[in-house]
Amino acid sequence: MSKKITHTELMGQIAEAAVKSQHAETQRNSLRRELNGLYKTYFAAYGHPYPSEPGKRIDPDDDAFFGVLSFTEAAFRRWLSARAFATSAKRKLRGLIQRLERAQ
Repeated sequence: MSKKITHTELMGQIAEAAVKSQHAETQRNSLRRELNGLYKTYFAAYGHPYPSEPGKRIDPDDDAFFGVLSFTEAAFRRWLSARAFATSAKRKLRGLIQRLERAQ
């Protein structure tokens, strides 16, 4: 059985979780900008597979995008990992806030 956490301790945990969540979100956004930059670099060097539709979303099931997906795979994996961490941090923060609301 765990000891009951005090209001002050809970507020401290919320503050820590908020900082962690914000840092994770900032990191995720930074990696997304990096990924978008790599897309632009690739398309500038090799051209867009659909020149008449430069805004067409990258479709992983479309073989025409194989080159750009290969070029950006490492950055994409880093972004996916950061996105998952940011989601987890946000969920933890939300849970702590709900715990505080229930305690009041």
